[in-house]
Formats: sequence, structure tokens, C-alpha cells
Amino acid sequence: MKIISCEKQKKHLSKLCFENGEEALLDNDVCVNHALKPETQISEEELEDLKYESEYLRAKSRALWYLDRSDRTEKAMYQKLVTAGFDKRASAAVVGRFVEVGLIDDRRFAENFAMRCTDANISKREGIRKMLEKGVPYDIANEVFSETEVDEEEQIRAVIEKKYTRKLEQENGVQKVYAALVRKGFSFSAVRNALKKYSEELEYSEEDYV
Repeated sequence: MKIISCEKQKKHLSKLCFENGEEALLDNDVCVNHALKPETQISEEELEDLKYESEYLRAKSRALWYLDRSDRTEKAMYQKLVTAGFDKRASAAVVGRFVEVGLIDDRRFAENFAMRCTDANISKREGIRKMLEKGVPYDIANEVFSETEVDEEEQIRAVIEKKYTRKLEQENGVQKVYAALVRKGFSFSAVRNALKKYSEELEYSEEDYV
């Protein structure tokens, strides 16, 4: 096939038109690297290879742009690229390469995410659920949280003081707060113990003013 025109378009692309009426959008760098210009002859097979190379470069550029804004898991990055319209094969190749060179690391992502969950007093169960939503495999999420030292009762106390102090004073407040904390993923025993200690400390504090 002979190229009859090569015109630059928006978004770093060039439009190639062939004498048989076929058209193709390729990354500008691909056109330069392969010296694609009018009168150049290429085969159908060569054009398909060029299309894949172009798609890979564009997907790679977009992936770097995504990572510059926030760390992502393998699964999340692949889904992000495919959703953006990039070829599945090229997207998978980009993600695989990024994993190979360490730009994407599910365990590193999980460790950092677990630290943020701990700082925010998010329960282990809720943290794992959030990790799975981010694309972290369950075995990594569970292992990372198991290695994270957390005082669950202290977490619960912090959540109570931040969100539920007034609610405890309402009718059936203890039962409602208990249910709310369990829904947040804290264990039944830890919630029960934390509420008991908090109530006892509150009563003791109030006695000081009697």
C-alpha cells in the first residue's frame, strides 16, 4: 500500500491516507521513527504492527499521566486504560511492563493504603473491602493488614469521640452506636469492650462534678 498523505492531527497523532482509500491514525513518534511519508510503501501486516506500536506508546503515555496523579494497582490501571479506549492487548502490555520495572506494585500500594486506613481509624475488614475495590488481590490485602499492628479498641474509641459522642446520649444510643461500629467492620467483642470502657470512664468523669 502506498501512503498518499500524512497530516498531523490533535493529540500527537498523524492521519495517514493510502491510495486504496484506507486511513490510519498513528502516533507522531511512530511516523517519525519509521519515516512514514507520502510515497512510502507498506504492507497490511506492517500497518497492523505500526497501529499496535502507536497504541502501546499512547497507552504508556496515558498510564504515566495517571501515575503522576496517584498510585494504582495492576487491575485498576488496566481498567483505566481500557475504559479510556485503548486496545486491550496494548493496555495489558503497558501494565505488564510497568510491573516489571516497579512503577506498579500491588503490595506497595496495599502497604501505603493500609497505613492511611490505620491513620483514619478504618477497621481491618473495611480496609480490606476498600483495597479489593482498588484492585488489590485478596491474599495481598489480607496479608498486609495482618502485618499491621493496630489496637482495635483504640480505633473504636477514636471513632466514637469523633462521630458518636452525642448519639450515645440519645435514647437507645448505645445500641445504635454499637450497630454502626459493627457495620464499619469492627469486631463484636472489640466494640462491646470499647463501649463499656468509654461508658465507665464517662460515668467516672461525671462523678467528679457531683
